[in-house]
Amino acid sequence: MAPSQEILDHQFGPFRVPVMLRRPRGDAPLLLVLPALGVPASRYQRLQESLAEAGYSSAVTELPGTGTSRPRPSRRSDFGYNDLVHGFLPSLLERLGLPTAVLGHSIGGQVATLAAREGLTGQARIVTVAAGHLHFRCWQGSMRMKVLALAGLAWGSGHLLGYFPGRVLGFGGHEARGVMADWAASVFSGRFAPERRQTGENRAGPSLHLAISGDDFAPPAATARLASLLGGEVRHLDLPLTGGNPHLSWLRAPDAIVAELQRWLE
Repeated sequence: MAPSQEILDHQFGPFRVPVMLRRPRGDAPLLLVLPALGVPASRYQRLQESLAEAGYSSAVTELPGTGTSRPRPSRRSDFGYNDLVHGFLPSLLERLGLPTAVLGHSIGGQVATLAAREGLTGQARIVTVAAGHLHFRCWQGSMRMKVLALAGLAWGSGHLLGYFPGRVLGFGGHEARGVMADWAASVFSGRFAPERRQTGENRAGPSLHLAISGDDFAPPAATARLASLLGGEVRHLDLPLTGGNPHLSWLRAPDAIVAELQRWLE
């Protein structure tokens, strides 16, 4: 029997946010997937198929204003990291019930980690893929300079245009000014905006942080620093070459990621 599929519409402020649900069977454990910056939910179809083959239900949400979510970010439709951590993710979890795990890719992993530290993800385990902290010291050499330059562009263009023109700059998509201002501030300061609101007590359960060899956007030092916020486990994976940057190309062949996830959860 083919897995059942449906689309839920979730409201977050002014944004209509579609959530793609895929259930191989009614009692299958549910995993919530949080995408990377500028990556639409449709890019996670192969991941959902692989999760279904492994016996998991999955819910892949758009990020607000990305993919089929509307409206697009603007001066009037804006949000930042605090909104994602303290509002968007908790409201999604309440809507979906009690997922077994939250799987966050890149910025999705950052949001899941920060929310879990504040006890906002309930009993769900946290798994991040190709996600890291943003402090510029996590990078070396020319890549450090590129990250610093991109942070400057993110800050300046967002304030000038009211949104971040990621498609033009080759990083992300049409992104919220607030998110990218927070992103840039984290690069310079070494602290995420939600960290300033943290109580100091880590209230998260177990977490797994998967680093992919050759991923320039989330190098080992960045993944280790993100994992340290939860005292989580870091694993480094050498994945089959599928062309392109491993930060995104693993989505074409996610079976190794799903196998690692399954071993850890079970």
